[in-house]
Amino acid sequence: MYVSTKFLSVEQLALSRLLFENSLMFSAFAHLGTPFIADKFFGLFRDDEEKHHGILPFLLLLPFVGALLFAVIYLACADAIRAYYVEQSPLILQYYLLVIPLTAFWIYISVLDAYCRNNSRIAIPNFIREVYLRLANVVLILVFGIGWISFDLLLYLMVASYGLAIVFLFVYIRHLGKWYWRLPDRRILTNPLLLQMLGYGGFTLLGGIGVNLMLFIDRSMLAGERGLVSTGIFIIATYIAGVIEIPRKAIAQISIPLISGALLKNDLAHVQLMNRKSALNQLIAGGLFFLLIWASIDEIFFLIPKGETYGEGKFVVLFIALVKVFDIATGLNTEIILYSKYFRFATLFIICSAILGFSLNLWLIPLYGFTGAAIATALTTLVYSISRMSFVYIKFRVLPFTGKTVQVALMLLFLYALTFLVPDYPKTIVSAMLVLVLRSAGLLAIFAAFIVWARVSEEINGLVEGVWARVTKKY
Repeated sequence: MYVSTKFLSVEQLALSRLLFENSLMFSAFAHLGTPFIADKFFGLFRDDEEKHHGILPFLLLLPFVGALLFAVIYLACADAIRAYYVEQSPLILQYYLLVIPLTAFWIYISVLDAYCRNNSRIAIPNFIREVYLRLANVVLILVFGIGWISFDLLLYLMVASYGLAIVFLFVYIRHLGKWYWRLPDRRILTNPLLLQMLGYGGFTLLGGIGVNLMLFIDRSMLAGERGLVSTGIFIIATYIAGVIEIPRKAIAQISIPLISGALLKNDLAHVQLMNRKSALNQLIAGGLFFLLIWASIDEIFFLIPKGETYGEGKFVVLFIALVKVFDIATGLNTEIILYSKYFRFATLFIICSAILGFSLNLWLIPLYGFTGAAIATALTTLVYSISRMSFVYIKFRVLPFTGKTVQVALMLLFLYALTFLVPDYPKTIVSAMLVLVLRSAGLLAIFAAFIVWARVSEEINGLVEGVWARVTKKY
């Protein structure tokens, strides 16, 4: 984030993110559900001696059809796109066609990643997605900042870096000896199975569309209604707030297999236990992140480049971060629904939330700009969270909250109140960094001490006691 805000203008940052996020959103339906089909049905074809019965060409052909359909539809809508952005964000119109190749690249990155995953190879594909693509963007922005390339060339090279990721995945699959090129085996890929696969892909496609609309539609609407500066402010604010969700992903990955197994056995008591533990630990981690961010939000915006502009989105951070804390505190409701017999309702909730989010953005952005977009996102997420939590309670009698939830929430409020004791001071880079570090260290120390002393989380206390035992044994 620092590199982007340092070397790109607010408009350039917003434009570059819009191109990539819109492409990601479009790829979610242009791939026609192919990655989900691979995950669901690959086991029927898995046989190295038979070259996986020709599933690879099928997995490559289906999204090719989707990419072509998307390109045709996108070009057919070109006049509408130009009309929507010409007044507030005319810069987009110079580059909006880059969305087509970028969408195609995202499609095949997802498909090849799914193929590698189903061949029990995840490390290299994850490295390409999480490290290479991010590093390529940072390096290219640095080169642009030095003045060696123009902004036009920067965008073209960024798009090309995604195409290069596909080349890397192709080479990796060939290196594994898994590049099996043969016609699909019609003894396995029968017409009934083909229809079942396409139907499943279409159904999961709806969920993918809903998720991406919830994540990214606000930026596109903001660019059309208020321009790229407002969009850039909103994007940076949502990135800051998004840090709160980082612990949730790790905790969810640990808990999902346990919840899935308990649901298969209809062991609702264990589902309740795991959901409450996950919700509590997510609240502890996410709540701490929120506390550290919001307590030092003025210092954060003071220290980042162009902070006087991006700082206008301060309350965007507050609205979105607060609702994210509530969302993670409600536990693993989506996972419980997905791995139960009610899995179709997960897609229904997502679609309804996407429609609600679109409607709220349509209403609030013209009135309040990026603050309206933040309110729309916060309300949508709140309704989505409460709906899932209520559904899980009605169907399973499972609730995420306990008395310990209240303890953690009250402690977070108390610690935030303490931050008001810090007097105002003249901000310089040194003083802002010093206050940020000292305040964060103090809050972290007090909160951690409380969590351990009050034995709020069995998992955290077990971890601390294990580390302490190893340290005392060693010394």
